[in-house]
Amino acid sequence: MPGKKKGSKGKKKGKAKGKKSGKKSAETTGPVDPMAPAYVPPPPKPGERLIKLLTSHPVNEKEIHGYRVSTRILDSLTPQEIRDLRVVFDLFDTNADGYVGPPELRRAMKALGFKVSRDEARQIVQDGSLKGRGMLDFNEFLETVIDKQGDSRDIYDEILKGFQMFDYEKKGTISFRNLQHACEDAGIRFTERELEEMIEEADINGDGVIDQSEFIKIMLQTNLF
Repeated sequence: MPGKKKGSKGKKKGKAKGKKSGKKSAETTGPVDPMAPAYVPPPPKPGERLIKLLTSHPVNEKEIHGYRVSTRILDSLTPQEIRDLRVVFDLFDTNADGYVGPPELRRAMKALGFKVSRDEARQIVQDGSLKGRGMLDFNEFLETVIDKQGDSRDIYDEILKGFQMFDYEKKGTISFRNLQHACEDAGIRFTERELEEMIEEADINGDGVIDQSEFIKIMLQTNLF
């Protein structure tokens, strides 16, 4: 009988101990929210989000003269060269859809002084057309010009030198007086009406003078270079 009492006492004591330790554990940890996340990251430092955005989304293209061009083009060509090459591109983009195919590319490259065969023109378009449309847009055309630079004499550069010879006043335009002066220096005789007609033919925007872009266009159209 005494043995039974001792056992029951031990049992009670054990129960009481368990309750006591359980209560202490609940007090230290507190109630657990089942909806709370397991880990909360610290807030980003000022400017950290911007840096992350810039590094994860690098800018490979920029806009110049209203055209989106790659950073490689900006590194290789000046804004003036890009604008003037746009004149050449538009001249050979006969249907004005913003693209040139192999035949148009070959003629444009020839006008710029680059020797390109028919097969080579087809290959350039095939390799250079990033979207696989079989034609080059202006950005791809510029990339092609950069790749071909130094391969042959630059007729484009010769045209610019010719323009500078006519631009006596260094205003970036050729006036009727400039044209008359150039003819006198060269010993060529033209009537005033003939000189006026030359200006009118090249003067696309109708401001009475020939700017650099208009000069390039008339030179390429007449095959004077």
